[in-house]
Amino acid sequence: MKKSYKGGILLTSLLLVFLSSFLFLLVLEEFKLAQQFSQKTKDYYIAKTMVSMFLAEVKQKSDPLDPKGTQEFSAGRLTYSYAHQTLTIVVKMNHTTYTFNEVYQPQVSKEKADISE
Repeated sequence: MKKSYKGGILLTSLLLVFLSSFLFLLVLEEFKLAQQFSQKTKDYYIAKTMVSMFLAEVKQKSDPLDPKGTQEFSAGRLTYSYAHQTLTIVVKMNHTTYTFNEVYQPQVSKEKADISE
């Protein structure tokens, strides 16, 4: 009683193609998410560096800070507004906007302190 089964391999091959395509899509999606995360992290740290450079420059200046202003960097544009000891800094780069709030108190130079006394 030997039965010879004659069947097609269409269902098996379709299942194999579906499974391999599904795995490929999962790997591709994971790669895309990792790339986006890396780019956003890089942009954030570039914006943070721009803010640090701006604050260092402001602290070195002897003249008072304007209430509003803009500064251009090679990576983007930094816009600031100063009111009530709060410095609000908006960095625009690569169609993304980052907002930072810093407490800023202007340093009174020794010459101005001597004049007021």
